[in-house]
Amino acid sequence: MKRLFFLTSLSILVACRRDPIVFSIIPQIEYVSVSPTVVQEFGAIVITIRYRDGDGDIGGQPDNKPDLFLIDLRDNSQFPEGYDGILRYNMPRFYEGPAQSIQGTIEITVPGIARLDPNALSEPVQFEIYLIDRAGHESNRVRTDTVRIVP
Repeated sequence: MKRLFFLTSLSILVACRRDPIVFSIIPQIEYVSVSPTVVQEFGAIVITIRYRDGDGDIGGQPDNKPDLFLIDLRDNSQFPEGYDGILRYNMPRFYEGPAQSIQGTIEITVPGIARLDPNALSEPVQFEIYLIDRAGHESNRVRTDTVRIVP
């Protein structure tokens, strides 16, 4: 029997700084860390990424459309029914006002992570991450380090 392995909540902590340096209007992200690197099943991991965007239009998508995506890189043939391997999140609007270069960090809490194979003593998981700004520009993609899920 396959079990659901993610809860449907997200915590995002955002640190934002205005900067007179003009970045590309296509958002750029950089992987910083994931912790812990060994997590007990149904526990949470925290992924930290850095971002920068030339016109500050990250987050706050119209119609509450998802704008932050985590792709589960495990074998999708083992995914439970109804799970496509993509965690979709709605980020808050990071900046209000005229176009302005912004940069900062995002901490993404992924709760309730579980093994796909309940008989495995340890299961590795890694995520690919990207975001989309309000203008529809897709950032580059980054990968997390491997996390081991243990019973």
